Amino acid sequence: MKKITSGVLIMVLSSSIAVANAQQKKSDTVRTQDIEGVVVTALGIKREKKSLGYATQEVKGDAVNKNPTTNFLNNLSGKVAGLEIKQSTNFGGSINVVTRGYKSLLGDNQALFVVDGVPILNKNINTANQATGGGGYDYGSSVADINPNDIETLNVLKGAAATALYGSRAQNGAIIITTKRGKKNKEGIGMEFSSSITMSTVDRSTFPKYQTQYGQGYTGNSFSSALYQGSPRVVFGNDASYGSAYDSSMVWQYGAFIPGSPTEGQRTPWQIAKNGPIKFFNTGTNYVNTLSFSGGDEKATYRLSYANTDATDIMPNSSLIKNNFSGNASYKLTDKLTANFYANYVTQKTVGRNTTGYNDNIMTNFRQWWPTNVDINDLRNLYMGSYKNYTWNMKSITDLTPAFWDNPYFQRYQNYQNDSRDRFAGNFSLNYDVTKDINLLFRMGRDGYTMITEDRKAVGSYIGNDFGLNGTVDQPSGYATSQYKFSETNYDFIGTYKKNITDDFNINALLGGNINVQKVYSNQQSTSGGLYIPGIYTIANSASSPVRPLISDVSKYVYGAFAQISLGYKNTYYLEGTYRRDQSTALPENDAVYWYPSLSASVVFSNLINAKWLNFGKIRAAYAEVGSDTQADQLLNRYFSQPSYGDIPVYAYNTTLRNFELRSQSLKNIEFGIEARMFKNRLGFDVAWFRNKAFDQILPLPVSFANGAIAKTQNAGELTTKGFEVSINATPIKTSNFSWDLNLNWSNPWTKVTALSPGIENITMGRSQGGVSINAPLNGDYGSIWTSDYVRDSNGQPIVGANGAYLVTDTPTYNQGSFQAKWTAGLNNTISYKNFSLSFLIDWKKGGKVYSLDQFYGYGTGVYPDSVGINDLGNPIRNTLANGGGVILPGVMQDPNNPGSYIPNTIRLDKSQSSQVLGTDLPGAAFVYDASFIKLREVSITYRFDKDFFNSKFIQGMSVSLIGNNLWIMHKNLPYSDPEAGLSSGNIQGYQSGPMPATRNISFNVKVNF
Repeated sequence: MKKITSGVLIMVLSSSIAVANAQQKKSDTVRTQDIEGVVVTALGIKREKKSLGYATQEVKGDAVNKNPTTNFLNNLSGKVAGLEIKQSTNFGGSINVVTRGYKSLLGDNQALFVVDGVPILNKNINTANQATGGGGYDYGSSVADINPNDIETLNVLKGAAATALYGSRAQNGAIIITTKRGKKNKEGIGMEFSSSITMSTVDRSTFPKYQTQYGQGYTGNSFSSALYQGSPRVVFGNDASYGSAYDSSMVWQYGAFIPGSPTEGQRTPWQIAKNGPIKFFNTGTNYVNTLSFSGGDEKATYRLSYANTDATDIMPNSSLIKNNFSGNASYKLTDKLTANFYANYVTQKTVGRNTTGYNDNIMTNFRQWWPTNVDINDLRNLYMGSYKNYTWNMKSITDLTPAFWDNPYFQRYQNYQNDSRDRFAGNFSLNYDVTKDINLLFRMGRDGYTMITEDRKAVGSYIGNDFGLNGTVDQPSGYATSQYKFSETNYDFIGTYKKNITDDFNINALLGGNINVQKVYSNQQSTSGGLYIPGIYTIANSASSPVRPLISDVSKYVYGAFAQISLGYKNTYYLEGTYRRDQSTALPENDAVYWYPSLSASVVFSNLINAKWLNFGKIRAAYAEVGSDTQADQLLNRYFSQPSYGDIPVYAYNTTLRNFELRSQSLKNIEFGIEARMFKNRLGFDVAWFRNKAFDQILPLPVSFANGAIAKTQNAGELTTKGFEVSINATPIKTSNFSWDLNLNWSNPWTKVTALSPGIENITMGRSQGGVSINAPLNGDYGSIWTSDYVRDSNGQPIVGANGAYLVTDTPTYNQGSFQAKWTAGLNNTISYKNFSLSFLIDWKKGGKVYSLDQFYGYGTGVYPDSVGINDLGNPIRNTLANGGGVILPGVMQDPNNPGSYIPNTIRLDKSQSSQVLGTDLPGAAFVYDASFIKLREVSITYRFDKDFFNSKFIQGMSVSLIGNNLWIMHKNLPYSDPEAGLSSGNIQGYQSGPMPATRNISFNVKVNF
């Protein structure tokens, strides 16, 4: 497919470009119904937007498919008010999608995705260890399987009133995707082809900048106390840069003792490496080619499409290949009965995802524990010449095994992972018009996929990293594989009634039922004790008896019945109510049923005001209650399989007690809004205020150890979220040939913990390395980051101890703020001149906190520029105190003449050795940063050729685009990293440990209509 891309690019670039006729513009005089239009709402029902009493926001398909990425959700950043999209820097990684803040303390907060009226899966198989920074892989969001070129429109339903008909599935909001359909075509079969190439390079502002004055070591000295053949020898086990100053003297470094090394048996100059870790990264590529066919006649329409994605990451030995086949058809069986079909089959194979968190993560090595004298090109040559794990971090001159860190090239080419996913989603519906007013719909939809993951640890790897299922012993090598099967099936039967009772009064009503079936299966296996034969990666090749497989197979059924009635009067006054009953097998039989209503209203006040400048105006209000259940297998206690003791099977009782007295969770939502269009539709706005109260949450709460467990699943807790949403659309300039369109989206949802169970003051959402935890404290902010802090005097000044270092609190329970943003905004500008268009998007996040484990460890290992410099005496701060080194930290010290009182600090802190050696580390609070950023998220230049330009019946039109994505982080406060980078999607945000650098992406795209 790459050749197709190249061929089309050559064709386009070699074509002569002429100025085409200006596109025809619609008149500014627009009727109210044209302004608002028709949108797709819950259950795939089309409604006039003016009649809705709740907030929705639509994004056209062109806005999400023009920028080719491996996940179309990246293209939603900044485009919808109240929708927070947190992009990932992980290869094929997951995207965090949250609407209007958080509704669940520990459960799922991701929005529901619906394609053509049927919910689809967006499962994340990342482990709890990976989510808290302990190591693992980010396997991505399965919703990324959607081909963006198939999307016609995307409508975001934000509040509970908008999603109430979906029941418990959509309390977090819903993203309604409508796919492109075939159309009647007199000219025969219509064909669309698009081809794009994207080049990705590291954004250096998100990668470490190293100090250049000192090399490997911890104690200010890089060399062994004993000379080797009369010259100094580096202590290779030290994985820090707090050693001797560079002086170009000839010393023995690691390459001198590695067979086949160009410097074997030779001394080399003690100096900064010529090639730092930035040279480790490649230029990533992403080729995307799509082809679709469509057509139809009076009775039938169809559309078939194929998309191929062939991507590589900036990491060596990485690839992602995806093939997406989709099709839909509509056939009119009779004048009253229509059948609709939709099918989507996706295969994806990924090799070499980057490790996240701390364990076995190359980026952790580069960001936290790197010796600046090590040349990355030398490591590449050592591996490529031997295919062995020859590393700078060997144990000794006679033991070349790694002390802590593998050669990064050995790790990428030998210890890589791979995974594959096969997915089928489809639905079938029959639509029967009983009369012109009554319609019956039956729909069956299924979405399911199988995913297989494989993980390798080659013979010769560093033994200390966790691997496999048997975490109680070190694994010198190994193989692990997992199989996951997810499926969801929905059966819908809906009857609708639409009637204009009089010229002024109309009614829309529906009555329906839904059966939802969810099934989850997993099978995890691994070797134990290493590989018996090197290089053979099978479970049977286990050196010891393999760990017994961990198998889970659970299912859940939800039976729903619902009704809705909508009343309209004089196209001005609208009132709508819904009611739904659900029965879930995940809840106890006596409490399995739960009911919930919604009520919304709107008034089109522009019909009541005689103002020529006002084209449309509406006020709206909505109230809704939504019930929800929990995941399967939360009712009965049971035993779980554990790693065997020799050949003896071991089982353990669940550490979190189940509860057969659970009841449904609930959420109450209220919102008010006003929207208007004015000045011939040149200016418009939509403003909403909302409040959510999510209560009776199902949580594992701490219990006494006397129960034989650490927690019990209970109903407790309440989250309250309040906020505003603002969307502004404007056309400051508009002529026959030129227009400037502007769109601003802004929102500030904020979630607080307003209730917990009696006696519980805090829920710990996750604990991570560095003494950090993410929390939900009672009467506090959801997602609060707790660390150790400075000990302060009564005036808030940090107190310095006798060694010149800050005193640190005994407990890491000091609140440093929440990871939630104070507000987010997106400003999109589109400037069009004839057939040219230029658009650019500014994405802005204000506030929120993020903890950096990289900076925490980097402070002690001396890799960053702030570890060197000149002090107030004019001397290098890394000199010993006797030689005038060290620094005086701002703060106070105890007054030696007046105990209990404090005076300005005058004690000099020793900086000649690592703080980890001296015990002078800063508290965790020093490494919590403001996560604000301003990004030039997207820039695109497009030229559209009219079909007259080609003078051909075959080519109906063509466009070429040059697109830049993540081009410039205009402002950030977090050093050497992207504040947006995280471990994965989910509730544990605000923590970084070895994240991948962000990339700048440049794409060239061609689209041709035939």
